[in-house]
Amino acid sequence: MRYAVSQMLLMTIIIAIPLPGTTTVRDYTIIVEPRWLDLERNNQNTELFGGKWILAGSITFRKKSKETIYLSKLTFRWKGNKLENLLGSLYKKDLDKQFLPVEEFLISDSNWNKKKQTLIFNFNKSISLGPTNIFYLVLTVPEPIENAIKQGFFVVESNSLPIPYKSIARYTSPSLAFNNTPSPEKSATHTKETVLA
Repeated sequence: MRYAVSQMLLMTIIIAIPLPGTTTVRDYTIIVEPRWLDLERNNQNTELFGGKWILAGSITFRKKSKETIYLSKLTFRWKGNKLENLLGSLYKKDLDKQFLPVEEFLISDSNWNKKKQTLIFNFNKSISLGPTNIFYLVLTVPEPIENAIKQGFFVVESNSLPIPYKSIARYTSPSLAFNNTPSPEKSATHTKETVLA
């Protein structure tokens, strides 16, 4: 009996220690940074677009692993007052250039699911994630819902992420909260950097 227990303990230790060259959850990081930057200060464009063009935040995927990972979809679940509609665009940041919301960097325009209160970005082409990839969420915010959006937050849905990032998102619920003084409910889910140690 004593021999069986010590053998089982040894097996458990061996399984828990990653072998050289294997990938662990620590090799993957999601960093979410909320912002609220008005990209269009021209009132004529605000009327043309149907609201202010707001850089709402960034989501950064980092990986130490050399494993090839593809991202083909991102979904943000809205937590706040129910919204009838919301428009957004997702841009990829060129690490060597200042961010500009131009067609060249556009990844996807959103679909709004009113029932589930989700902002869904389906990519036309999957993106291979490198060591660092930064995406910017730009929202078209009509004046009547601006305060509601500032009081709520978005949670990155784990089911839209590649497998290595799913467990990080499930464990940490990375979110974009625009209110500087989040409620206890928000502060439990809002985090700038989400990585499992």
